[in-house]
Amino acid sequence: MRISTIALANLKRRKGKALFLSLGIAIGIGTVVALLSLGTSIQEEVGAQLDRFGANILIVPQSNSLALDYGGVSVPGVAFDVHQLKNEDIQRIREIPYHDRLAIIAPKVLSAADVDGQQALLAGVDFKQELKLRRWWRIIGQQPEQEEDVLVGYEAARVLSIIKDPRTTAPAPPSQHGAHQGRPDVQFTLARNQLRINGREHHVAGVIGPTGGPEDRMVFGSLTHVQQLVGKPGQLNVIEVSALCKGCPVEDIVAQISGKLPHAKVSAVQQAVKARAEMVDRLTRFSAVVGVVVLVIGALMIFTTMMASVVERTKEIGVLRAIGFRRTHIINGLLLEVAIVSLIGGALGWAAGLGASWLALPYFSETGLRPELHPALLLFAVSAAMLLGMLSSIYPALRASKLDPSEAVRYI
Repeated sequence: MRISTIALANLKRRKGKALFLSLGIAIGIGTVVALLSLGTSIQEEVGAQLDRFGANILIVPQSNSLALDYGGVSVPGVAFDVHQLKNEDIQRIREIPYHDRLAIIAPKVLSAADVDGQQALLAGVDFKQELKLRRWWRIIGQQPEQEEDVLVGYEAARVLSIIKDPRTTAPAPPSQHGAHQGRPDVQFTLARNQLRINGREHHVAGVIGPTGGPEDRMVFGSLTHVQQLVGKPGQLNVIEVSALCKGCPVEDIVAQISGKLPHAKVSAVQQAVKARAEMVDRLTRFSAVVGVVVLVIGALMIFTTMMASVVERTKEIGVLRAIGFRRTHIINGLLLEVAIVSLIGGALGWAAGLGASWLALPYFSETGLRPELHPALLLFAVSAAMLLGMLSSIYPALRASKLDPSEAVRYI
């Protein structure tokens, strides 16, 4: 008679206990799988949310400045050894080893300009990249498409009379007015769509709803056009880079960009990086603690169940020992039973944990993330269940193997 045959027969005879043990393992493994799956998805959610706050790497020209003080009177500082950023620097950034981790590269040229007879800050940007970076912008109108299309910040548009002042104008019909998200009280209509910038006519494609930031007072045009308009062909004042993706080594990216652009000052926005790292660390620690507690409870349940099974099966084990089965046979038989139960429990736990994470994730996600089917997670669930079952059954199996064959005499 084979050990495997005896083990399977015992499981069939004790279906209730085998099912109870499988469910116990499934609950423990399912909890851990759900936490791991949710933790991974929530980390991606945190990254997606923080990405919405814009760049986390800032590149500006390298320069030195000298503060002056003469006779106790402060004199405006003098900048010297000033370098320039060029359009070619964008391509150099794309050549760093971690170039595939760079989500957005948004170059800018900034200059004061004459806008309809008033001084305003004009920014030349790559609109495709800039609008991806400034996801919180709400544009009333259209996105720029032509070379001479511009976007105007809310305050600048109000000063330049591009929009009707909402404080002195009755609300327009819904099809003609816009409201900024988060500022539903701000409603306006476009009064005109032409601007004269440095002597050239430009078309106002849209107005940026109020943000509370410096862009409210700025005018935005296409990068190459503004460079020519302000007499700075090929020059840049700042390059913003968004590299806040899952697991991005931001400090390494900063070092690589610095190596490619020795004439520039490259710095990371530490607040965004630290916020992401702290949030991920908290989620990881929480998942680990809860997972350990659940697994310990599962191990104790397996241990007590196996100990009770050994006491209950004293007659059976004694008979097997009396007819010649060795201690190793007894141990192998019991561990085989636990292995089968653990395998079933691990598979059930993986399915249950993944299902639970699918149901729970909508309550944690605002971007519609869904858990992914990771084969590695199934392997982990089954392996963890097997290891948990084996470790919890070693002592009961050893105790069973040490039963004296004479114990069987009392049951014959």
